[in-house]
Amino acid sequence: MPIVSPARALAGRTKTLAVAVAVAACLAVAGPAAAQQPASAAGQALKEACKGDYKTLCSGVQPGGGRIVACLKQQADKLSPGCKQALTAAQSAKQAGGAKQ
Repeated sequence: MPIVSPARALAGRTKTLAVAVAVAACLAVAGPAAAQQPASAAGQALKEACKGDYKTLCSGVQPGGGRIVACLKQQADKLSPGCKQALTAAQSAKQAGGAKQ
């Protein structure tokens, strides 16, 4: 039987604990996230389509709480066609998700 130092044993337990916490966090998020997949896909498309518009029109806006989307909506007349389309699709997906709940 190999001799393992207490520090090494603790490090191994810490890694195991970290993995267990990460898995638990993923499982906790997976349930609600599965219900939001259409909205999430639309949100991802919105990020990709509006990346340039965000940098040009809303770069000073702090992310979170829907502030970026609100900024994009306020600048609707200046948005690129792809961003406008993605914004409309994201809003539709969000409304459809809200109707299901």
